[in-house]
Amino acid sequence: MALAQLRLLPVFLRLRFSIGFWAFTFAWAAVASVALHWLVTTTPPGHVVWSWVVLAAVTVLVGAIAVRSVVALVAGTLFPPNPRAVPVAAPPAGRALEEAGR
Repeated sequence: MALAQLRLLPVFLRLRFSIGFWAFTFAWAAVASVALHWLVTTTPPGHVVWSWVVLAAVTVLVGAIAVRSVVALVAGTLFPPNPRAVPVAAPPAGRALEEAGR
C-alpha cells in the first residue's frame, strides 16, 4: 500500500484540496503504527532513529493536512458547493389533507 501511494504522489499533488484528503491521514497513520511496532519488535540497528523519522513523517503529513484544511475552511473551499435546490411542487390541498390524515 505504501509503495502504491508513493508512486501516485505526483497525481495526488495535482488534485484540488478537499475534505477527502483526510482519508490519507488514517491510512498513513496505520502504516506508521505498523512500522513502529515492527521497529520495536525487531530492533534493527538504528531503530530509535528510524522510529523518530517515522513519527515525524506522519506528524508532518497530518499537520500539513490540518493546516491546509483550516486555510480552505477560511477561504470557503473546504466543502463542495451546495447543489442548487430543486423546487418541489406541493401536492393539491385536498390531497395533502388526505395524506396527513392517514
